[in-house]
Amino acid sequence: MVVLDRSHPRTLDRVERLELLGVQVSVETDKLVSADRLKAAVRAFHEAGEKGLTRHQLNEALGVLGARAEHRARQALMAAGAAFEERRDPRTREKIFVMTKGPKWDEAISKETRLALRLAAMTLGHGGNSLLERQLETLETITDKNLTARDRRIFENLRKNLRVSGGFSDQHESSQLSVLETILRALFAEIPRQLEITYRAADAPKSKTYLLAPYCLSQDLVSGGTYLLGLKVNEKEVRSLKLCRIEQIKVTNRPVVLLPALEEALRLAADHQFGGFSETIPPFEVVMRVEGAWWIQSMKEAHPDFPGFSMQEESKDTALIRFQSNNCRGLVRWILQFGGDAEVLSPPELIKEVREHVEVLANTYWKKV
Repeated sequence: MVVLDRSHPRTLDRVERLELLGVQVSVETDKLVSADRLKAAVRAFHEAGEKGLTRHQLNEALGVLGARAEHRARQALMAAGAAFEERRDPRTREKIFVMTKGPKWDEAISKETRLALRLAAMTLGHGGNSLLERQLETLETITDKNLTARDRRIFENLRKNLRVSGGFSDQHESSQLSVLETILRALFAEIPRQLEITYRAADAPKSKTYLLAPYCLSQDLVSGGTYLLGLKVNEKEVRSLKLCRIEQIKVTNRPVVLLPALEEALRLAADHQFGGFSETIPPFEVVMRVEGAWWIQSMKEAHPDFPGFSMQEESKDTALIRFQSNNCRGLVRWILQFGGDAEVLSPPELIKEVREHVEVLANTYWKKV
């Protein structure tokens, strides 16, 4: 490696000649390039994308006339973790630099990251949680400030053709934001704190107030909505509370202390929550036979995200599916979507639950004939 003196008046020309000969060259830069100019250089590289920048264009971005400024800037950026590809313009033979990796301090947001945020916000909104959707949208506005103009144009084109459908749309109220913030404050304290909650269940005639040891927040895409899972302190009962039904909430100064057995019960409830229902019993295996090439192909492409899910094809039109669950109530809604194309083979208690719902459904429609 040849190390050149930055103060030499013809350093840039010597670098050109040595690089053409395949000699690795290092130019000592010290602190001759300011942080603001380096940020300007990174923005220019992001805007240029795969087109890259010539030495003259990089100097313009830096706002300096010195012949060696662009070289010092690239050296400083590489020292901070940036990487560049080099090529020559086939017409002018001028060297072009393409930034393939930004420095460690790069603040730019890629269009892929921005798109991921948009998808996450839309999915949460259609999962019955406009509250968290709005929080992500706030984050989106922050990331927009760090998008390059080029990536912003690309992203806007993508967004016009982006849709999420088939979910739920809840009625967001401003009071839910304070509920969420209170829960997060209790969960993320150095020592998690108990919550005093006033809650009205969907089928309850009036509200009840009690202490809850919070365990986790979960988004249930089957029933639609966000749930707070925790332990009802005085009764040691696991509860799953839908956020929109919490009327009042406050953090107490009592710490959350869970015995290993209770923590295991909460883990089982969280891992197997389904349709807004949570149980603390060990999971059982559900076995179903599904008929129809359409259903089978759909589950090949995107299988249900259930614990221990597997599918074994019996023929081109039938398959056995297996997964773990620990409650029957939430499963029935999902099973009935198959109509006559699915048969529950086990466990017996789930078969009984499905049969009872089918009988009620049949009686309802027989009356209309």
